[in-house]
Amino acid sequence: MAARCGTLAVPEDRARPSGRQLSLAVAVIDADRAGAPDPVFVLAGGPGQSIREVFPAIAPAFARITRTRDLVLVDQRGTGGSSRLGCPALDAPEHVLRDPASELRAVAACARSLPVDLQRYGTDDFVADLEDVRATLGYARVNVVGFSYGTRAALAWLRARPEHLRALVLDGVAPFQLAVGGHFEEDGQRALDLLFARCAANPFCKEKFPDPAHTLRQLAAALARGEAKVRIRHPLTGKPLETAFGLDQLRGVVTAFLYQSEAAAVLPPMLDAAAAGDLAPLAAQGIATTGDLEAGLSRALQLSVSCAEDVPFIQDDPPEADARRFLGRSGRDAFRKLCSAWPVKSVAAAWRAPFRSDAPALLLSGEADPVTPPRWADLLARDLPNSRQIVLAGQGHGVFGRGCVPQLVADFLDEGSAAGLDTACAAAIRPPPVFIDFLGGPP
Repeated sequence: MAARCGTLAVPEDRARPSGRQLSLAVAVIDADRAGAPDPVFVLAGGPGQSIREVFPAIAPAFARITRTRDLVLVDQRGTGGSSRLGCPALDAPEHVLRDPASELRAVAACARSLPVDLQRYGTDDFVADLEDVRATLGYARVNVVGFSYGTRAALAWLRARPEHLRALVLDGVAPFQLAVGGHFEEDGQRALDLLFARCAANPFCKEKFPDPAHTLRQLAAALARGEAKVRIRHPLTGKPLETAFGLDQLRGVVTAFLYQSEAAAVLPPMLDAAAAGDLAPLAAQGIATTGDLEAGLSRALQLSVSCAEDVPFIQDDPPEADARRFLGRSGRDAFRKLCSAWPVKSVAAAWRAPFRSDAPALLLSGEADPVTPPRWADLLARDLPNSRQIVLAGQGHGVFGRGCVPQLVADFLDEGSAAGLDTACAAAIRPPPVFIDFLGGPP
């Protein structure tokens, strides 16, 4: 898809319009033919992803939409080409298995090095930027497709300027009630349980891995007693690498595997090999998987949003609940520790309050999503009476490009309503079989 690219200057702080200016990177993909006057703004996840960098991988799923509608891609301020907040030591994919202490040092050093007002990189600032782009391009009303954090940004835009939003497609729903970072342990455990249940339901997988949950517990206990040194070739650079692999690294790698059903499918044989003493496959594939998730991500922007809008609102679970979960309470503790080194103030509690809207919305979820599972879309649906939910069995985080979903989204946008949408085809979308060895699934 060809695009028209440009920039738009906006003030970093709209209360001081003559102060520091930011340059927003904007790309417009024109419709194949004249058609609908309302374009689709596509909002990336993270927070911290650049939609212009992410889009080439998901472009085929928009082919039907671009027949009659323009697409507008705006890199969120602080990401990609929009005055990116970058700290190489924090963003480098080679360091995805670093220990928590070194990551905290990198976060503190990054905050000291950035000559910006980190308080001005929140969701409301992004919404104001989107409004400026919309007005500059001359669109009266727009549709929004949001992924993960992009769903939160879309909801904030709807709340701020409902007259300008025609319809929303939200994939991996993160409503205001979700304090990101506060439910990773619970939702991650559910995704892990679903994966192991899929293995148990297949006789070949069950025979090969009769109790993968027990295998994981044993491996976690061994690594809790002392980390191991693993020698591998870095899967992204090919360079020889010796890395420490302890319980923190195991938790991070397993969580990364659960994001996509294809990666999750190979986890049982990876765990089996690791428990037998060979950690190299798990470490190498974990680096690759985590690197894919964080490719191009501005961690500084992510922290600026999360530390102001989510982490202060995390609540603790009872200790007995933590003890039952593979992640324990490690996610909450890690987010809080990193945010202690990031100088932003919390938003007011009222900012997180849900709101009601009659805007048409299509809510997409993966059944086994470890971070935004269907329960969060269920919660949002109560406040969006004109919404329709689609849950894909066994899928992870992000389902927009799966099977017939792109066609369903195009049909929804054409009609501007989900009332008559035939979603039967979504039930036929299945996850890949769980691997029984490194060569693949059962015969």
